[in-house]
Amino acid sequence: MDDFIEWALYDPEIGYYQKNQKRVGKDEKTDFYTSASLSKPLWRKLLIESCISLLEDRNPEDFSFVEIGAEPESSSLANEEHPFKEIKTIRLGEELAIPPNAIVFSNEWLDAQPFKRFRFDEESKQWNEIGVRLESENWTEQKLLKAELTSEITKTFPIDYDVSYTIDWPTGAERILKNLLRLNWDGLFLTFDYGLNFQRICFDFPDGTGRAYQNHKMNKDFLNAPGGQDITCHICWDTIQETLLEHRFTNINLLNQESFFMNHGSKVIKPIIENTGLNDELLGSLKELIHPFHMGQKFQVMYGSRGI
Repeated sequence: MDDFIEWALYDPEIGYYQKNQKRVGKDEKTDFYTSASLSKPLWRKLLIESCISLLEDRNPEDFSFVEIGAEPESSSLANEEHPFKEIKTIRLGEELAIPPNAIVFSNEWLDAQPFKRFRFDEESKQWNEIGVRLESENWTEQKLLKAELTSEITKTFPIDYDVSYTIDWPTGAERILKNLLRLNWDGLFLTFDYGLNFQRICFDFPDGTGRAYQNHKMNKDFLNAPGGQDITCHICWDTIQETLLEHRFTNINLLNQESFFMNHGSKVIKPIIENTGLNDELLGSLKELIHPFHMGQKFQVMYGSRGI
């Protein structure tokens, strides 16, 4: 399954993310939107202020702001006045070159990676890895033989199900995060993404969290039209935290987007709320980003520091 998703998303010829097309935004030609694609001026100010807050008494001028996984010709802090040493953007296919002192930021980078699919057999009480094969020009799921299993992950999965439970495990997210954290740099790491804890993945989503997005519509048939739709699954925040700890990160925290900006972007938020009559447009943008019924609860933010 992860090989199929890697091909469907990143193959040089047919890969969804390799195509020269607009994917992110609210117009009819796009497939999905993110917090960074909405209310861009306010988003930039909130992001800058939050990074300054997380640095506490350290000088922002000593740190490069590095964004990973930005869309072509876009950047979260483009054309915005900032206090950082420099702005660096790393896009698809570019080397993960991180300056020695950096604020490394990603927005829906981890959930845009391949994942494995596992399904529990309630009769044998065994987890099976699910693969993909082509049948009569249709992509279908295929249980892999035990000899083909490539993951030890299922050893941590529960086995007390009475149903055929499916788990989509974000192996690609774990791999690229480890590649990033192995590099020799200190500073902040913060990522905005869809995610769940291990318990919820194992007990609240019996059909798995894998899904596809096309023209702002979500569907579960992510084997259909490879290269023509985005494919994603929820990342596991427990393993992201464990990976950060393994690579000497401290002060690790997980907040929903609403709480994160209320805690760390209050200097930007306060004057907007206090002067609603003068900032109706900004107030509307703020509601989109932090209101629980909009983006405030849909996205979470995990952050931590190393060597500072």
